[in-house]
Amino acid sequence: MIKEAHAILHFVFSSEREAEIVCESIKPETKVTIRYRSRVKVLREGRTLSLIFESKDTTALRASINSYLSWLRLLRGIYNFLESQK
Repeated sequence: MIKEAHAILHFVFSSEREAEIVCESIKPETKVTIRYRSRVKVLREGRTLSLIFESKDTTALRASINSYLSWLRLLRGIYNFLESQK
């Protein structure tokens, strides 16, 4: 893939457990085929989750970032809800 646009986002979670759960939940979304205009890598180190975006153009980059931010917000909400039910 020709990388015309890229971004790296770092998120620090309240615990390593939360970061690991979110990381493992979002990893399946990073599996790509050649036809996609964006590629995303997810890395976790301790409480920090990093998303590395590579896209063919800025429109694809923006769309990809927006999708992942929505998924992250949803996953954090679910995690917080489940933790509050303990």
